[in-house]
Amino acid sequence: MPLFRLKDNKVMKVNGCEFKDEAELEKLIEDNLEELTGVKLLERQYPIPNGRIDTLGIDEDNVPVVIEYKWVRDPGAIIQGLFYLDWVKQNKRTINLIAKEKFNNKIEVNWNVEPRLIIIAKSFNEKELSAINQMTPSVELKKYSYYGDLFNIEDVNVIRQKRIVDAKEGTETGKGRKLKEYTLENLLSKAEPKVRELFEKLRERILAISDDVREKVGPWYCDYRTTSTFASPNIQKDGLKIFIKMGARKINDPQKITKPVPKTYGYGHLNTIFKINSLDQIDYAMHLIKQAYDYVT
Repeated sequence: MPLFRLKDNKVMKVNGCEFKDEAELEKLIEDNLEELTGVKLLERQYPIPNGRIDTLGIDEDNVPVVIEYKWVRDPGAIIQGLFYLDWVKQNKRTINLIAKEKFNNKIEVNWNVEPRLIIIAKSFNEKELSAINQMTPSVELKKYSYYGDLFNIEDVNVIRQKRIVDAKEGTETGKGRKLKEYTLENLLSKAEPKVRELFEKLRERILAISDDVREKVGPWYCDYRTTSTFASPNIQKDGLKIFIKMGARKINDPQKITKPVPKTYGYGHLNTIFKINSLDQIDYAMHLIKQAYDYVT
């Protein structure tokens, strides 16, 4: 999509730039990894037998993430990424040790969710998109745009659900473990009627913020994200406990209902929490949530 600069009510097209090599692209993204992707860095160029993982990270749910970059047209980049993803699955102990050392034992790697593979490139062709849509596990594609002092990453395909490893429900895997997908219906079945109505009204307002807002359902919560999660309402017996991402930004909260999330929780920039228990609090809740949305966009 072309980018235009506005001056005196006239538009001028901004010419795109090129990175000199893949290493330059990789360094820019890794130096700003959490802001751009919501992923915390574990290792750069991590060596394994028969290759190097470009970026090894862990996401907001402490799920391992493999990121590969496609600076030039390279049909093998996706296959290479899947090879690295399989290595991560087969070497959980190594990943656990890396995470413990990186985060001083404050984070426990989440193996209850399938590890993620992200491919970042300037563009993808139709054959690649068609092939990727047939793959299991799902491959997340992100397209970057570079204009010198402007940089953007956007999702090409949307992975709406993560595959959850479970011992009792879902489809059998080759190792005897099972997979299931959390659904909104299952989540709300646990809520009291008053809390269910409260959640549904809030959900409607959050999704209306932008077409870019995506929803990911968990066992007792529902995350809302663009480039990263900005709000996470949790179902409680008497209402909703809502985590929002503010980073180092000060929140505008004249009613003083928010409080910081303890750093020991390991939630990173999802560091502010508040509770609501009635429909008349939704407007104010959205005042706070929109600040978090603005922070991540």
